[in-house]
Amino acid sequence: MQETTILEKGNKGEKDEIKCKRNLFINRQDREFCILNFGYDAEDGIEIINNETNEPYKSTDEIKKTKASSKADVIILFNKTQEKRYCSIKSKCGAPPSILNHTPRSAHVFQTECFQDVVVNLDILAKEYIDKRKAGIICEDIEINKLDSFHNESIKQSIIKLVLYFVFKGTGSKKSDQECNSVIIINKDGSIKYISCITEEEKETYIQTIIDKCVISFRNKGMPNADKTSELLLCEPWIFKNKDNKDCGSIHIRLAR
Repeated sequence: MQETTILEKGNKGEKDEIKCKRNLFINRQDREFCILNFGYDAEDGIEIINNETNEPYKSTDEIKKTKASSKADVIILFNKTQEKRYCSIKSKCGAPPSILNHTPRSAHVFQTECFQDVVVNLDILAKEYIDKRKAGIICEDIEINKLDSFHNESIKQSIIKLVLYFVFKGTGSKKSDQECNSVIIINKDGSIKYISCITEEEKETYIQTIIDKCVISFRNKGMPNADKTSELLLCEPWIFKNKDNKDCGSIHIRLAR
């Protein structure tokens, strides 16, 4: 009864995250399963680690959705090597998974020195997006590679830097309590694909493989309240009014279908 209640909560992606972690737990000592999905480093089985306690789960009833403050949705220990993999889980079974969730230009990360070059280039991309929205050339969601400015190498590298940070390292407000170094994709048929991203080079290579398939939008969700004048001023380069006269200026990026 408890397991059913947990699985009924949340959106499709959240439910799939829980199902995936429980499936990994159930098959953690299945040699064929472990090798098929994680390679020979996992031939002696795996342990599924609770992010909060850093101890192996003892039953499926303990497995719930990971807190939003952690980029790693699940920790996998390879028994053979004693290496841990901090994995982000993305499901392709429902709506396209979000990789950058409704973040305004006023967010802390965009005020840091290391992201100043990114913000400058995002301003250029946002202007093209807004101009084309106002002209009726594009709708709210647009494949990022259909924006001309994306094909400027400096802007593209800024987008890659941005997406890499949000996939592996943190949110708009701060770095994650637990960064991730691997990705698990849940395919539509229920199978999984594990992608190791231990080094910075591997992380960037992974982002390079998905960036052209991403969909970008600027939305009202996540925008500062109307009384936060200073924050709204910071957001201004990304803001346009939608048909309901609401400020849209929070960047949102999803994987394409």
